[in-house]
Amino acid sequence: MGALNDFAQKNMIEQITILDEIKGAGQTDVIPELSDLLAHPLGDSAVDEMVYHTLFDMLDGQDDQIVAGLNHKSDKVRLLCIRRAGENAPSSALPVLLDMLEADKDDEDLLGEIIRALGNFKDSALVDKLMPFLESENATVAAWTMQSLLELDGPRVLSSLKNLITERDDDLRKSGGCDLSTASAIQNIAAFTDEDTTTFLVSRIHHPNPMFRKCVLSALTSMGETILPALENCLETGDKDEKIMVANALGIMGEKKGADILVARLDQEPDIELNLKFALYEALGNISSMHSIIALSDGLEEKDELVLMAVVTGLENLFNPGVAKKLKEVVDRGDRQSGRLITAIITARAVKLFKDVIDSETHAEAMIKSLLETQDKEMVSFFRLVLEKMEGEQPAAFAKRLKVEDVSTKAGRILFADDSKAMLYFYKGVAADMQVQAEVAEDGKIALNYLLSGESVDLLVTDLNMPNMDGIELVKEIRKSGNWAKLYIMMATTETEKSQTGLAREAGVNEFISKPFTKEALKETLQKCLEKTQG
Repeated sequence: MGALNDFAQKNMIEQITILDEIKGAGQTDVIPELSDLLAHPLGDSAVDEMVYHTLFDMLDGQDDQIVAGLNHKSDKVRLLCIRRAGENAPSSALPVLLDMLEADKDDEDLLGEIIRALGNFKDSALVDKLMPFLESENATVAAWTMQSLLELDGPRVLSSLKNLITERDDDLRKSGGCDLSTASAIQNIAAFTDEDTTTFLVSRIHHPNPMFRKCVLSALTSMGETILPALENCLETGDKDEKIMVANALGIMGEKKGADILVARLDQEPDIELNLKFALYEALGNISSMHSIIALSDGLEEKDELVLMAVVTGLENLFNPGVAKKLKEVVDRGDRQSGRLITAIITARAVKLFKDVIDSETHAEAMIKSLLETQDKEMVSFFRLVLEKMEGEQPAAFAKRLKVEDVSTKAGRILFADDSKAMLYFYKGVAADMQVQAEVAEDGKIALNYLLSGESVDLLVTDLNMPNMDGIELVKEIRKSGNWAKLYIMMATTETEKSQTGLAREAGVNEFISKPFTKEALKETLQKCLEKTQG
């Protein structure tokens, strides 16, 4: 007791010094006194924290003391000893922990720690005792059970996790939500890379529940090259929406072998559906690969405005001398495709491509003319600044010509939410044509924060599939807010299942527009929506 004599009466510096000396000297005889200090904290958070860590360190290798602590009257001491038992896995602690497993079923916080500790004992006999807790309504308990069981008997638990996901499928489809234990199950399943498991996960890549689908996508993109064969198979045999999701996944992963898969799909289906083609090009733009650059350079011949936007955005990311050569070949023709390309470069704010074209006397005039015709003051100002930073007399002369009058925004203000940069640039171009003010957000969470900051908008246009917060989650959160409960919302989607639009309408979406769409079709729909908000 000497080391801790009158401990409570000493000042903080003295207390911390004493604890440090106890730890350094390995004074295991004071473990009971440290336990009492932990059970009855002194109130200084720094000292109480050091008491905890000193006791934890002192218990290392002290099996009898660990077992004694498991039977302590204080929940704080018991919790610490459970964690220490999990680290050391002393055989003498196992029967005590099993008794606690039965006795503390109602204490979910303690239960999760017990299950976590048991997983470290590597005793296959524990599997049957832990298996029932997979179905716990407490997500934390279920998650720790999954982790512990995977340490004990991976193949058996994998089968149980797959069954769990399969059994919950109907509820997932109806609810539109995804609880933590279901999300944990998907992440744990992703630890296995056999063909059956990768096929199991990829088959759910376009599940009708967007929150669950986001969990699946996160799991798939964390698996690296092992998931590529299953994704490639889905890109060949899946339906349209599954193929788009595969392209998105490959773009997120950024694997060079993924680029090979994407290019092969473009080569095999030259007349591929536009939504999928857009997704394939956008994904290639996120993968630094020579195959990506070649395929995107060939894509400069694409006629569809939105697809060409994805190509230009991708080439801006991967720009090199080879891209410059192909770019000039297309622009030099001076035909309709040349005009489309110049418009796409401006709309996408593709600075590297813009500089490459503006260096050519032949096409610089066409680029400046196209810029001025947009009457978009923000865009013109953007490129004027680009020109001012370039060297030479010609860029400076062009910069002086780039002036537009303020454009009236009486038609309204629209917030666009989409994780695709190409889509956001496309939206901004359409808004400029309509003389509408456009604000953009790269996911649902950013869009929500923008609205909650007090900004005023007349219309929200949101994508369905987005990271961080998808379109349906965004709409639900907006409808909870008194200020935005009646905001008119349009959802742009490639979805084909009725369940998707059903969930979206239930969340509060007013209008839908299906991709792919032309600028004119989008303008018409946006104008109708704005008229409804102002009517």
